[in-house]
Amino acid sequence: MAWLIKRRELFKQATGTKKTLHLTMITSYGVEHNAGWQNIQNEVVLDDLFKVE
Repeated sequence: MAWLIKRRELFKQATGTKKTLHLTMITSYGVEHNAGWQNIQNEVVLDDLFKVE
């Protein structure tokens, strides 16, 4: 998970943005709640994208 944080910081440096960047995971079944889970701000699962009512 540390590589995602490093990549976010590299993106900030390369673009010079001062805006907030959020780590968002787009997954089939959600994010596993393990040691690196606290670094993810948002998650989108397939049900969010293809909700049929």
